[in-house]
Amino acid sequence: MSAVRDMAAQACTAAQEWSVPSSVDPAARLFVRARGTGAMQGQPPVVLVHGFFQPASAILDVPGFSLQAALAEAGLRTYLFDFRGYGLSTRPAFMNGPAEASRPSLGCMDDALADLHDVVGFVQAREGVSQVDLLGYSWGTARSASFALARPEAVRRLALYAPVWRPSTGAAAQAHAPGNPGLPNPELGGYALFRPGDLQRNWDWEIGTEDAARYRTAEALAAADAALMASDPSLPGDAFRAPLGPMVDALAVSKGGSLFGAERLTHETLLSRGAQDRLSSTSDAEALFAALGSAGKTMVTLEVGTHLLHLEHARYRLFNELAGFLLKAS
Repeated sequence: MSAVRDMAAQACTAAQEWSVPSSVDPAARLFVRARGTGAMQGQPPVVLVHGFFQPASAILDVPGFSLQAALAEAGLRTYLFDFRGYGLSTRPAFMNGPAEASRPSLGCMDDALADLHDVVGFVQAREGVSQVDLLGYSWGTARSASFALARPEAVRRLALYAPVWRPSTGAAAQAHAPGNPGLPNPELGGYALFRPGDLQRNWDWEIGTEDAARYRTAEALAAADAALMASDPSLPGDAFRAPLGPMVDALAVSKGGSLFGAERLTHETLLSRGAQDRLSSTSDAEALFAALGSAGKTMVTLEVGTHLLHLEHARYRLFNELAGFLLKAS
């Protein structure tokens, strides 16, 4: 029987992949990967939306620690994709030159909304549905919420994992000129380059003085780092690049704004985060939850979890919260 269950699980999580054309850039294509068959009649597919730096095809589908596969095994039909400039999607020519030769542009909220429009449209057509659920991670929570505001009829539910609304730490803190929140940081180029070891440094910064083994295994770190390093085909194993257009939106936050109009959101929404997450801070998450206009909103905070909770020991609690929210009857 175990062999039968293993075969069923493999069939459920087997990947299908496509290259979807961009409607705003004739030279660009968007990488899309689907897993799961969907166990419930009428259950909308779920589109996973990645964050600031790390492409979904890597960070949300790490072999052995895949959030996408876990949700597929729970009975959901799942899609993930990489925004233009990230992962296995098309990178523009400026990203082949020195970073300092360009300025932050690609990857801003307008670009994200255009790419989401294309991918959601592809999913709707392929699945024969009018609505999808969006599961945003990190900066992808702001992208997902912004799309729901722009296209409310296309979205049923929002699952915002490690949400950011008015972020003040991490990369967002680097958007403005030192000492002057009103001006963009003149030292930022058009993209950032990440090398082996960067993931661990950032992860350890969140864990702080605690024993990292309380949060993660060495295998999780190695698998995630390898997945990220393999996500940029022109730099195999050496590094990966990510556009810095989100800095444009982060600059607006540094001036006192927010990444999206939370009070205008009316979709049923779940906020989920790790209690030790320093990028999706407690204060920002609580302020977002209070501001949300949705009558159906829930916030879940899981102990012993950082911004990479889905790769940590506590990930199964996260998977259960996300799947339970997305699978419950309307």
